[in-house]
Amino acid sequence: MAEENPAAPAADYDQFVDWDKRLAREAPLFKWAFRTADVHSVVDVGAGSGMHAIMFAEWGLSVDAVDPADSMLARAEANIETARPRFHDKGGRVRLLKGGFGELAGLDLDYPADALVCTGNALPHVEGREGLRVTLADFARVVRPDGVLVLHLLNHERLMRSRVRAIPPVLRDTPEGVKVFLRVIGYPPGDEYLDFDFLTLVRDADGEWELSRRCSMHAALPADMLAQEVEAAGFDRVELFGDHERSGFDIERDESVILVARRRVD
Repeated sequence: MAEENPAAPAADYDQFVDWDKRLAREAPLFKWAFRTADVHSVVDVGAGSGMHAIMFAEWGLSVDAVDPADSMLARAEANIETARPRFHDKGGRVRLLKGGFGELAGLDLDYPADALVCTGNALPHVEGREGLRVTLADFARVVRPDGVLVLHLLNHERLMRSRVRAIPPVLRDTPEGVKVFLRVIGYPPGDEYLDFDFLTLVRDADGEWELSRRCSMHAALPADMLAQEVEAAGFDRVELFGDHERSGFDIERDESVILVARRRVD
């Protein structure tokens, strides 16, 4: 029987993601966005294991990395300590803070920040559209006028239209054995949420398989609706891209959506 394991995301996350390839692919978009807004300070919301924050610090930036999960913060702390020699001499720094969506303005952030990023499909953990509005208003409070916002999440419109049931599995060789990461998607009535089952299968040295499972409800955030709510929260110059090369967003084709906007100057 599958075992519910809430600690699995932190333990498995850095094995699931090929960080060298991912950061190399994503870095050009962030460099472009940060250059256009003269960014020196960043708030990374839903920072996970801290790998984006480390990359930004290696560029000499000051980063506040925020995540609600103690296990993820512990993982991030270990990654940051390992990477510190790579960014310390460049003037970069990373601070870790515990916090969830809607809580940023109450944290000891170095704000108003020049930029706020929320990547890795973290944003759909908001509690529906009202939760999104609360979250975006909180984002707006901690970003300076003309500062930049970067959001990256799955293209929910494509998933819901096509009723995609699974995302291609990822297989990794790890110290624990071969791991297979599966994501299975369900669609509850109403199209307000997507139901994600995260399954991890591990084959040990004896050839035995073990299955762990984590369920997560994601608020459905179609790109057009997201753009409207971002503008209503106080941002403008909203751009939607289908990849980190800044290709035009295609609802039917693109697996992800990247939104870049600027904090409105009143």
